[in-house]
Amino acid sequence: MRNYSPYKASIRQRPSRRQSILSFILLISTLFIAGISEAAIRPAGTVSDPQYSDSVVSQMLQHALFMYTTGDYRHAQQELIPLAQQDIAEAQFYLGSLYDSGLGITQNLALAAHWYKRAAKNGHVEAQYNMGAAFANGEGVQHSPVNAVRWWRQAAFNGSVNAQFNLGIMYLHGNKGITPDPGEAALWWSKAAAQGDPVAQYNLGALYANGEGVSQDIDVALTWWSRAAEQGFQQAISSIETFKKYLATSPH
Repeated sequence: MRNYSPYKASIRQRPSRRQSILSFILLISTLFIAGISEAAIRPAGTVSDPQYSDSVVSQMLQHALFMYTTGDYRHAQQELIPLAQQDIAEAQFYLGSLYDSGLGITQNLALAAHWYKRAAKNGHVEAQYNMGAAFANGEGVQHSPVNAVRWWRQAAFNGSVNAQFNLGIMYLHGNKGITPDPGEAALWWSKAAAQGDPVAQYNLGALYANGEGVSQDIDVALTWWSRAAEQGFQQAISSIETFKKYLATSPH
């Protein structure tokens, strides 16, 4: 029987930020406005002032995100900064996204990582994932696979499919400071596969087919490949066809 190598998917990067809030809004134009420094912004009041109730803070955040999704990035930055400074995780995340992308303001990966980290420490799952990506790529922070895994583990425990998938890649192949551990790869791919990720389903099937990190079990492998194939994942379809041909030509 042939050896099935797991699909060589690369580490997944950050998802689109705009799509995660109001993807249905059509951006008529993108504004490339010169960035302004945080120090230069002097809001009339802060969200910690007594006159700002939780409902008002929520309205302020929603308005800032509306500015973000409609392409008014400079004003979004102005409105997000005081909220982020008051430890509002969602504001911290989207402020980090602005600095990360450079949309309408000057790109600053160090500031992006700063705000992602603050949001991540406040439990923001996407920020935890993005911190992992920042450390994996050395963007705004020093390259560190160990720290990438640390943040991705936090995001993965909080249900991030992409973080779970990336952990599988990191543990299967190993990296600087990360010892290869197919069993750990199988663990994280099983979590991503259970959430319906077709590539994780295929990779998990390949581990079962090879008996790598798990006990070899072709029936379990075919189950996961079938789930991936149902979603149109071509490599799973090909692996099932190859296995059927093997059965047809092998002596009984």
